[in-house]
Amino acid sequence: MRKFKRSDPNFGLTSLLDALACGLGAVLLILIVIKFKAHTTDPTEQLEKLQAELAAGQTEVVQLQQSLDEINELIAMETAEQEASEQGQSETESQQAKLLQNIANEMAVVANLEQQLAAMAKLPTPSDAVALSGTGNQNYITGMKVEGKQIGILVDKSASMMGDNLVEVLRYLALSDAQRVQTAKWQRTIRTAKWLLARVPDDSRVTVVTFSEDAKRLGKNDRNSPKLTASMRAIVSDLGAVVPDGGTNLQVGLAELFRINNQITDVYLITDGLPTLGDGLSLKCRNIFRSSKSISSVCRQELLVATAQRFPKNVTMNIILLPIEGDPHASALYWEWANSTYGTFLSPASEWP
Repeated sequence: MRKFKRSDPNFGLTSLLDALACGLGAVLLILIVIKFKAHTTDPTEQLEKLQAELAAGQTEVVQLQQSLDEINELIAMETAEQEASEQGQSETESQQAKLLQNIANEMAVVANLEQQLAAMAKLPTPSDAVALSGTGNQNYITGMKVEGKQIGILVDKSASMMGDNLVEVLRYLALSDAQRVQTAKWQRTIRTAKWLLARVPDDSRVTVVTFSEDAKRLGKNDRNSPKLTASMRAIVSDLGAVVPDGGTNLQVGLAELFRINNQITDVYLITDGLPTLGDGLSLKCRNIFRSSKSISSVCRQELLVATAQRFPKNVTMNIILLPIEGDPHASALYWEWANSTYGTFLSPASEWP
């Protein structure tokens, strides 16, 4: 093998070329590495970018969801308003239909009443001078009919039956008996009693009692038949001799009526207000009555309720009220009493009968 020596001229050139080649290779390697790194993405930056995009996407999703919820809410509100409007329209139509039906029913009732009034106008009405031979259910007014197998007529003869107010009553108390029986209200009371007597059915029996602080039977018999003219005339004659006086004890009148005829089925009461005497008052009302010798409106109402509670349950109460001023609760309470027994309440005009 051939050995080289430093003195060999080719040795320096070769060494130089080797050095240059190594340097060039190193430069190229450096360039390659730098270029690779320049085109290589940092994973941390990429992750942050993706996270930012994800957060932006989530924010947009939330915003879109909120918008969608708002739209759904608006749709629900519009739907509810529409349904409410349709329901309101349906209810309005239903109310209109009911109103029209009620109007039609009322018109039918009015037409029926007009027909009844027209038919009644053609019926003969007995005057005060006619014989009191009952005409059954004919010639009645405002539904007030005289009916029943055993009829009781109660006529209030208290002092208040002479006047329409307290001032008149006090003034009439100073009159003589002959003048008292001629007062306008008492004469109207007599005509009302005659009106009832004239309409008692022929197959019925009637008992008549007047009452104030006491009670008295009118006529010759306890039970009178309309077919017997003499019996009816005796009742009218006794009624003409009654002088109004005293307070109003309805309990006494009812007790006497049922004592005379305990088979009465229908009662017809002629009065002008709430009772002022009787039993069944509360302790407070009794104390007030003892101390002042007068009775308040509240206690008079209490007294009527106590009287009605004692009334037989199977008897019909019919009431004709000729009202006196200053007794505002009388109409309502008497109507309720009559209605509870399936009877009739009548407060007629001053020109009736």
